[in-house]
Amino acid sequence: MGVYRISRNTEASIVDFLKTSFQADWGSNNVEKSFAQIYEIDLPSICVRAGVSTHTPVEVGSNSTWRTVLVSIDIFATSDGQRLDIKDWLISKVKNGINYYNYTISNGVVQSKTLAGRINIRKIEDEPLNFDTEKDELDTHDKYRHLITLTISLGKTEV
Repeated sequence: MGVYRISRNTEASIVDFLKTSFQADWGSNNVEKSFAQIYEIDLPSICVRAGVSTHTPVEVGSNSTWRTVLVSIDIFATSDGQRLDIKDWLISKVKNGINYYNYTISNGVVQSKTLAGRINIRKIEDEPLNFDTEKDELDTHDKYRHLITLTISLGKTEV
């Protein structure tokens, strides 16, 4: 059996949290971590991507760092109203943080997850995506998109 490392644990923890919440509140579990998968599923849907990580030294003479990660969350909706509602809903769900899990995998399938801390939300930015193209000319999935960017940390140093 293998284990995910910090980046994959972070991304998987966010996807799991949003999938459960989206199903409970919106009746959809269409939360993925790949654009290719998003374009194959029904709307509304959400795509989560862990992006740029910054490792800031904690103290002089040490290799320990403090990791900060930018997480992009794309919302794909069926209308402007739904886009705004999901955006506000999502921000209200994540602003208090998200449980962080360590995942154990076997043959590419998650076998178990163990609570190992909390993902702290340091900053939230959101913006509608404007492709400078008439909505009628866009793919259905791109007509009503919104981007939320989270700056997160796990609140602990890494050796």
